Amino acid sequence: MYVYSVAAIMLMGISHVLLYIRLIRYNRLSYTMVITLSIVFTILLGVVVTVTGYPEFNIIMLLLFLLSLGLMQDELTLMQSLYFALVSLVSITLVKIVMLDLGMKLFLLTPFSLYIWTESVISLIVSIVMIIAIVLWRKPIQKIAQFIIDSPLYYISYGLLAIGLIIELILNMPTTNVLAALHRQYGEISYIAAIVLFFVLLLMVLISWHLTKEKLLEEHQMRLDKELLNYVEKLEFMHDELASFRHDYINVLLALEEGVRTKNVKQIERVYYDVIAPTSKMIDSHELDIVKLSRVHIPEIKSVLSVKVVTSQQQQVNVMVDIPHKIEAIAMPIVTFIRAISILLDNAIEEAVRSKDKKLQIAFFEMEGRQYFIVRNSCEYESIDLQRIYEKRYSRKKGNRGYGLFSLKRMIDKTNNATLETTFVAPYFTQTFILKK
Repeated sequence: MYVYSVAAIMLMGISHVLLYIRLIRYNRLSYTMVITLSIVFTILLGVVVTVTGYPEFNIIMLLLFLLSLGLMQDELTLMQSLYFALVSLVSITLVKIVMLDLGMKLFLLTPFSLYIWTESVISLIVSIVMIIAIVLWRKPIQKIAQFIIDSPLYYISYGLLAIGLIIELILNMPTTNVLAALHRQYGEISYIAAIVLFFVLLLMVLISWHLTKEKLLEEHQMRLDKELLNYVEKLEFMHDELASFRHDYINVLLALEEGVRTKNVKQIERVYYDVIAPTSKMIDSHELDIVKLSRVHIPEIKSVLSVKVVTSQQQQVNVMVDIPHKIEAIAMPIVTFIRAISILLDNAIEEAVRSKDKKLQIAFFEMEGRQYFIVRNSCEYESIDLQRIYEKRYSRKKGNRGYGLFSLKRMIDKTNNATLETTFVAPYFTQTFILKK
């Protein structure tokens, strides 16, 4: 075996693993770890195949290895992990078959001589191209994976991938009696079927992309409608506050008018200190909170923060917002960030409402290449077990609760540049969400 062939086999193993972890959206493994795992597994696989004499183990053990990696992604079911393992296994093999065949035909059109090692070199070039393509298209690959799962063609493609696996077993120079007989009888047909299957699966991916894109647009519109409804409710609340203030303001003027008419200085002082001064502080606080939110230049996030602030104020929580500078971009996907801060704020509001002090503080700022989102709230507890609050189903509340912080912890664990720091100094509970830019 030529060194080109060995290098090509190593790179193919890396391609399978790299594509699979992109499909399952597991971003915690570094490229160094992926390469190391792939090389060690490929060497082990080569030893097993050499000792046993069964090339079929190439495919079976690779499938099991990818499935074991899929266990690290808790959000996927076993069937989904198996599906993506089949996608990685079948698609890369089919692409290699098509590109290798095309490469050989193109080489024969050139004036260069054909050597024994020519096919090995072309195979190595194909492997390098595939790895580069996976690295460059890593984000579209993750989107395509979600499109396929949500597509009505998901189960049909599952069946086609199973057929592709059988074709691979037949083409892999098997030694077992059944597969060897199929290889002798249908080897050439299987090769043609593999090429046809590649283009069928490619067509299904494009169709799935189109169908799911329409669905996502519809969901996006529904989300916009919901945000609009939240804004309307917020405006209604502010209108009610303004109407209430207008009514109280007229009564205050009447009281002042009576004090001025009778020249009763004590009555004027009482109206000022008991009514006007507290109202002024409340107005200043609420106005400043709304103005500070305008420094967030991301509409989706500003909408969520606005709704949470108004919700807190409606429940008589004293809210303080600190956003000293403009926030124009987030160092992680916006949907994931919104899910994270929504969990933090919902928990904080709920605890603040139940507490004696009823205080909620929100800070959002950037400093030294990091973005900080800090939520601090008063709570009714004298002590909190910080080691257990992220456990599944752990909650001090009644009912089927305890999933919020557990889900948040899983989201952060899957994001390379995100950390969450938690502190408790009675009676205040603080969560610091940090993103590296």
